[in-house]
Amino acid sequence: MKIDAKMSLWIFPIHLYALFIPLILISLINENEVFLSERIHDVGSLFYAVLFLMVGSFFEICQNHLDEWYVNEGSASGNGYGLLDGLFSFSILVGQCIILYGLIGDIPLVKYSCFILILIMPIMYHKKVLPFLPLTIIGIANTICAYYLFEQEIIFLQFFTIALTVVFFNTLIKTENQFYHGLTTLFASSGIIFLYLAIELSSNG
Repeated sequence: MKIDAKMSLWIFPIHLYALFIPLILISLINENEVFLSERIHDVGSLFYAVLFLMVGSFFEICQNHLDEWYVNEGSASGNGYGLLDGLFSFSILVGQCIILYGLIGDIPLVKYSCFILILIMPIMYHKKVLPFLPLTIIGIANTICAYYLFEQEIIFLQFFTIALTVVFFNTLIKTENQFYHGLTTLFASSGIIFLYLAIELSSNG
């Protein structure tokens, strides 16, 4: 089943937003390089994180295209299992791991934990055993570390976007109303805005 023209005007731009929103970190890094080098482990790695997050969104767009942009329980985008969907999840995990490494990668446990999660995530995805657990662990770790480093409570709004993503996705699967497809994508990709704001507010003192 395909979405109608009206719905496509809502869903397509949101996916383009999700694709390009990581780029906001580029200007932020360039403008606050000195501040970040004093606060975090590796500023340069954040550029690679942006790349992987964008690659992940690209794979998601490709999967949605194969699903004719109609997400339901029977689609790969809906039930969460398909090659492109797996590459989407894996790329996002790698991007999030690189962010964590950039923040506190000088701690050996962090490097080894990220490496292990990256290795086991494809296996968990293929076996359909808690496939989103690695992303959840890294997401929580990133939020807590960002608060520790930048001391800005606004970073905790990332948990709010995660909660809304889950709510809207479950509603999408239950109702097959593709309006929630757009909302799911919007909130799933907006957490990075609060990392941007936390760094910006902290750097301005």
